[in-house]
Amino acid sequence: MQNSSIIDVNEQNVQQLLVESKTVPVVFYFWSDRSPQCQALTVLLTRLANEYSGQFILAKLNCDEQSMLAGQFGLRAIPTVYVFQNGQPVDGVEGPQPEEVIRQLLQQVLPNQDEIKLSEAKALLEEGAFEQALSLLKEVQQQLLTPVGKTRTDINLLLAKVLIELKQIESAELILLQIPMQDQDTEYQSLVANIELLKQAADSPEITLLQQQLMQEPENTELMVQLASQLHQVGRNEEALAILFKPLQTDLAVGEGQIKKALMDMLAALGTSNPLAASYRRKLYSLLY
Repeated sequence: MQNSSIIDVNEQNVQQLLVESKTVPVVFYFWSDRSPQCQALTVLLTRLANEYSGQFILAKLNCDEQSMLAGQFGLRAIPTVYVFQNGQPVDGVEGPQPEEVIRQLLQQVLPNQDEIKLSEAKALLEEGAFEQALSLLKEVQQQLLTPVGKTRTDINLLLAKVLIELKQIESAELILLQIPMQDQDTEYQSLVANIELLKQAADSPEITLLQQQLMQEPENTELMVQLASQLHQVGRNEEALAILFKPLQTDLAVGEGQIKKALMDMLAALGTSNPLAASYRRKLYSLLY
């Protein structure tokens, strides 16, 4: 099935394509079967049109079949690429071109990919799809860090907000520590307050009682699992993992394997992208192997 973003230009649709360039960039590609230089460029432009999936229209004009129409564009060479936006030509190149030149041409008119992902993450956050929002935000953050090493406060604030929703309190606090003093606005203060409220709620009577019982019976593996589970439920994952990992350092089969199982279940629940979980996976693997 042909990509709807790739269109063969003719006299009937050329004006409509120029109108459409007011809402989406249109890349006019003038080519000919008689020109061997067109072969590689045709493959490249088709691949990019599929890659950017609707962010621009590839308008292919066969100069052999539409010679009069091609003449109206004042061509001087084949192949030629013209980029149209808002009904007007923005830039163009003549002759065969490497991929980096075509990408530079497109970057003048295409929306920033990081900003697109950021908008998608905000929409996912509004929908309550926190795990998906977190994955996108981390992807954007990593892209911005490489290779220039810069950070953006707006992305960090969104990351902290998602982590709070997921009750990953320790990770949210680490993100907020990266916010410069001049950017610690009302949104930042609100997130800090939310973390404090979560911490206060996390000190439940059940947790306090289990902590006291475990102090009296420090070898009681059943109490360890119960306390770790309660801590995990309120986002105190670092404490929970530490409780479970400590006895495994001397005996992997402690508690008839229940401690190890509880730790692995908790790591699975935290997911592969959680840095705290990744750290404890490495620690566990070092004991296993």
